[in-house]
Amino acid sequence: MLQYYQPTPLEQWIEALWLRAGILTPDQLTIEEVSDRLDVWVHYMSESSKALEWMGIRSVLIDLRLTAAQQWEDYLHELCHILRHAGNQTVMPRSFLEHQEAEAKRFVLYASMPFSMVKDMKLPSIRGEAVQLLANRFGVTCELADVRLDQFQRRAFEAILWEEIGRKNQESVSEADVREKRQPLVHGDESLN
Repeated sequence: MLQYYQPTPLEQWIEALWLRAGILTPDQLTIEEVSDRLDVWVHYMSESSKALEWMGIRSVLIDLRLTAAQQWEDYLHELCHILRHAGNQTVMPRSFLEHQEAEAKRFVLYASMPFSMVKDMKLPSIRGEAVQLLANRFGVTCELADVRLDQFQRRAFEAILWEEIGRKNQESVSEADVREKRQPLVHGDESLN
């Protein structure tokens, strides 16, 4: 079913980012590896995770009280802010803040389990097993793996439906063409001649 999945523009941007950074396998998707390749400084602390950029130095501060999977997800969320957002969230309009947070959430999904790394995996047909496999392979929480798997399935199903609608529409147009060719052409009332 994943052969029908169509990545979004944000997913394509992330895939290109990982490719440029030489991140090609799930084993490379770690805080240390990504930080090293993207030149991001990381520090662990007993506070909520946050991103900072000061004088060209990009930093992500990670909450050390979280599990490794939660730290990875927090890291990607903050990395999105560094790579794609500008401004101080404490003073920006609420609508901008909401947009940035929504994009950061999508970024975590796409960056943690890139389609290019999932598409060739043999996922179990039992959903719980597939979720567990994704979570273990990509170092994310089962909750995030479940959301991403649902997204893959919904988008693939949507693509199949659109393909079927397009095929049905094409069939309808073809049938109408055939009916039109069978009807004689009438050019006015010729009985008056």
